[in-house]
Amino acid sequence: MTDGFETLSADQFAALSVGHASAVERLRSPGRFEVETAFVYPGKGSVVVQITSDGQAVRFSDGGGLLLYLESQGMDLSMDPVISKTVFHALKETPGSSAASGQIYLDSTPDQVGVDLWRFLQIVVEIIGMRHSKYKDALVQLARAGDAHPMDWDRPPE
Repeated sequence: MTDGFETLSADQFAALSVGHASAVERLRSPGRFEVETAFVYPGKGSVVVQITSDGQAVRFSDGGGLLLYLESQGMDLSMDPVISKTVFHALKETPGSSAASGQIYLDSTPDQVGVDLWRFLQIVVEIIGMRHSKYKDALVQLARAGDAHPMDWDRPPE
């Protein structure tokens, strides 16, 4: 995993995900943690969540994995304005979330980690799922184009 981050076990992740008192208390002190989740970037490996706390505020981040994954799927936000707007709209719809320095993140507090960890994972999974909509949209556009201009493969194009 990443240098400078303490790796959380599955039990520690479970405690954090329900806002267990011991997990919340741990975030009331500065620390940097990461955990491998059961969610995956299809064909690319597990979604890893990085958690940083200064004792007052907690930030959940993808460590840059989500945007790299999208790029590997031909969905580069810097090159595709539709994808870019869709991602940033999804982030805007979730209070506390944003993107900076190539990472998607959600800001929280120690008392809200049980809820906000799941909100963060929901954002990540929704954005991962965009790859399906991009392909579906391309197929719909091809079908519409085919309906509008039936092709006779034995004739040269007009």
